[in-house]
Amino acid sequence: MAAAAAAAAIVLCEDDRGIPRSLTLLAALVEEDSRLNAAAASQPAGSDLVRAFRGRSVPKLPIREFLERIYLLVRSEAATGHVIRVDGTCFVLAGVYLTRFIGSHAARVAGIVVQPSTAHRLVAVALLLGGHSPKNWPAMFEAASDRAIGTGEIAGLEERFLRAISSRLFVDSHEFKCFCGVLEKVPLLPRGSCASKKRRADAVAGDEEEEHRRVRACLPPPAVMSN
Repeated sequence: MAAAAAAAAIVLCEDDRGIPRSLTLLAALVEEDSRLNAAAASQPAGSDLVRAFRGRSVPKLPIREFLERIYLLVRSEAATGHVIRVDGTCFVLAGVYLTRFIGSHAARVAGIVVQPSTAHRLVAVALLLGGHSPKNWPAMFEAASDRAIGTGEIAGLEERFLRAISSRLFVDSHEFKCFCGVLEKVPLLPRGSCASKKRRADAVAGDEEEEHRRVRACLPPPAVMSN
């Protein structure tokens, strides 16, 4: 229990720019899943759910930069007196919700995974649900994605996401700390580095899959969405 609490404290701390470590670790986890499922991006969309999360255009920037842009935009809004807040816990909750969505019956039937053409919208909606008072976030997603994600898309994507997870948004302390433990073990490359990605990915692929199994075992089984 002490180890889980320690992992949570490490994951929730901020770097010297004020960026939560949970943001960086979640981005690394999503980017790794996206890389492993890259082949799916070239396949025809076989379901409405896949088509919806692919959208009309795919943001060009990496997930980490996308999340950092959102975080900084939200922080600047908060500084002007708007009732909106984001902190390290939001990114942990977003990871839990994204795990629930991908493990849901609806996602499995639809064949949707985290891959380059779906990753940004999936993580954006998961973050919206994990955030505090995120009323203005759709516009921020549009700005952070250089208009690749339209403000008008978000409500429909949120509805589909919630339906898939049966609106299960409660996360108890055990689930939260468990996911912090998963994030704390995510390997990170230096910012901007692209060297040895293939060697690193091959070396950690087995560990990543084991971590995914651990978090799925830790989280409650996804509810089956009725048709």
